[in-house]
Amino acid sequence: MAILGFNLQKGELHFCLLDGTRPDPRYLMHGRHRFEVDQPRPEMANFFKQTFNELIEAQQPRGLAYRLSMDGKKADQIAYLTFPFGILSLVAYERGLAIAQSTIHTFTKKALAHSGDKFTACDERIEDCPAAWPNAAKLAALAAWMSL
Repeated sequence: MAILGFNLQKGELHFCLLDGTRPDPRYLMHGRHRFEVDQPRPEMANFFKQTFNELIEAQQPRGLAYRLSMDGKKADQIAYLTFPFGILSLVAYERGLAIAQSTIHTFTKKALAHSGDKFTACDERIEDCPAAWPNAAKLAALAAWMSL
């Protein structure tokens, strides 16, 4: 069964579904949802709860994973980079799904069993990945990969 990984950037939620094992990850799909970073928090919470539930229903993963960004320097950045993952954790709890968190420091050469950088590892180690896909989606894939 697959792991659904998530990555947040300003105004974009990236997700990637991987299957297989840590030594042999297999790409299934990726995508993106845009969101308004300046919307009131209750509306943002509703957007993310609905979006996470819809993705989980559509993909039926056995677990969830996310990359927690450490890039936020201002309160508004921290809100849209971290707040949604609290909602994801609640959705995971309600559905009885395992959830794991990664940071950029998790994606080491040892963890990826790859001598190049993390993005090259995605292209070279994840079976069936697209020829060209954005780094933001690869970060979601990396979160999922660490949970296989």
